[in-house]
Amino acid sequence: MFKIIIPSLLLLWCSLSSANATNKSIVYGIGERDTNVDWNIAGNLAGTNPNIISELIWDNIKSHQFLIGGIWQEGDYFVQTLAEYGAIHAGENQDSDYNLDDRKGEFSRSINQSGKGYLLDGEINYGKDYFFSGKLKVSPVLGYSFHRQHLKIYDGKQVIGSADLSGLDSLYQANWHGPQVGIGLNYKKNSNVVSFNYGFQNIYFYGHTDWNLRSDLKHPKSMTQQGKGSGIKISGSFEHAVSDFSSLSVVVNYYNYSAMGDHTFHLSSSDSSQKLNQVNWKGNEVKLVYRSLF
Repeated sequence: MFKIIIPSLLLLWCSLSSANATNKSIVYGIGERDTNVDWNIAGNLAGTNPNIISELIWDNIKSHQFLIGGIWQEGDYFVQTLAEYGAIHAGENQDSDYNLDDRKGEFSRSINQSGKGYLLDGEINYGKDYFFSGKLKVSPVLGYSFHRQHLKIYDGKQVIGSADLSGLDSLYQANWHGPQVGIGLNYKKNSNVVSFNYGFQNIYFYGHTDWNLRSDLKHPKSMTQQGKGSGIKISGSFEHAVSDFSSLSVVVNYYNYSAMGDHTFHLSSSDSSQKLNQVNWKGNEVKLVYRSLF
């Protein structure tokens, strides 16, 4: 899908009339994000025995965010590209196992640190601006985006059960990607622009783990997850022009993604699959973004 979307966007861009005015700008941003990720699996592929046998939760994952992007505009048409990296500096993880349905009969629980790792986001969008009354702009977009959470688990403490967590240094990586559509609303007054953006994404999900203390599992991929789902991204911003060629914005983003599918244990001798009931990702961030025309 990605190989189809990108050439299509480039073809549409090249087809724009050369008579239209062209503007190019680059954006830089820094900020903070708060992320929560969780997933749970059933005892088998049918979703039973029990309906939730294991659940992991990453809570209050905090990261320093760094953004760079570009905007090419010709007439009313535009292409946006954005890339964002997050350096995780705080967070916790809980790992629980159950032997009865509905999270009953919990026989194992550990509380672990998760203040290491990184987040990665990238997207490209193609759209068109429609102006109303000279101040209101409506911009439908079509694009593709990718999101990753690379989460670590270490310094564990067993609070239910008696597992030895000495030397715990495990990994969970979640990857979300797929085509997206969206709509943007912008209202301009004097040197200020207030914006609201809503995006919906069709998700293809892939995740994997490296459970370093599990000698019965393969490494570096102890378990893999595959599935499909959907997600939304909601953004709001306030932009102020600081010159004829630059602006400064405060941007607030909210992410809410979910998928379901299969979870496979890669044992030393064979593979064993169970139902991935659900994997969820929620995040919110605040960024300061500088935009410069060139």
